[in-house]
Amino acid sequence: MEAEKGIKAGFRKIMSNKANSQVLMLGIALVVIIIVMCIATDRFYQTKNIMNILTQITALGISAAGAGIVILSRGIDLSLGNAISFAACTSAAMMGSGISIPLSVTVGVLIAIGSGALNGTLIVLSKAEPFIVTLGMMSVYNGLSLLVTKGANLPVPEVFSFGRDRVFEIVPVPVIFLVVVFIIMHIVLKYFKFGRRIYAIGNNPEAAFLSGIKIKRNKILIYMLNGGLIGIASMILLSRLGSANSVLGDNILMQAIAAAVIGGVSLSGGRGNIWGVFLGTVLIGVISNSLNLLSVASFYQYIVLGIIIIGAVFVSNIGSKSR
Repeated sequence: MEAEKGIKAGFRKIMSNKANSQVLMLGIALVVIIIVMCIATDRFYQTKNIMNILTQITALGISAAGAGIVILSRGIDLSLGNAISFAACTSAAMMGSGISIPLSVTVGVLIAIGSGALNGTLIVLSKAEPFIVTLGMMSVYNGLSLLVTKGANLPVPEVFSFGRDRVFEIVPVPVIFLVVVFIIMHIVLKYFKFGRRIYAIGNNPEAAFLSGIKIKRNKILIYMLNGGLIGIASMILLSRLGSANSVLGDNILMQAIAAAVIGGVSLSGGRGNIWGVFLGTVLIGVISNSLNLLSVASFYQYIVLGIIIIGAVFVSNIGSKSR
């Protein structure tokens, strides 16, 4: 009981730190960008464009939620994008061979959860840095995707279209998934023991161990949760695009980690919250959409994203040093 009280007290202290101020700054920056874009072009604030932004960031946002949780625990998952490709390609191949859509989707999600479990188990058993382990697994999942697709593009049946459907012909179905996922993750991180343990492990693994937290088991569970979110994101992406290939999730890795870091999740672990990740995801989507509306070449967008990431890390490190 005393150990649990200590964890709760530490959790409250962590949640009241600089991460919240960084989220506030992020929110202000987002509002400023939206105001500027509304003045710059009337196409930005049209309902169709807003729904388009939200639809495009759905898979990214769900993946970023998983990446953020892993980073909170002082880990990293560089295989995230390739795991998305492998899960989506497997489901698409199964659908193409005549297997039912529900079974194909279930297998795809289970593959993603299994990839997370494998990543966590390898990290725990090898005691190697998550960076190295997931870097190796990134190559493994890429090879598996190529084996499944044989380098081809795999279409899915037209009926598998929930990623393009809308509720009341206004709200895209994927956006509902996005909001529900973030609400659930908020509840888990704030009100469940598992969520408090994630913060405790990321903030100080040694102290967490001495408090009675089973570090190894919880790390595996954290990567499995990340895998589950990856699985959901992969199915949404597959349904929205209507086909899968071995490079389907390649661009998501950098953007997912960027959304988490921009949202105030510290790369050293133990600091940040899920709504900051949400705002980071929205910021990336708004900036990308804004640059497209302003006819800015795509390669400049990578430069802008890189600058934003560096700026976010700089702000995060300043906050850490001030503490």
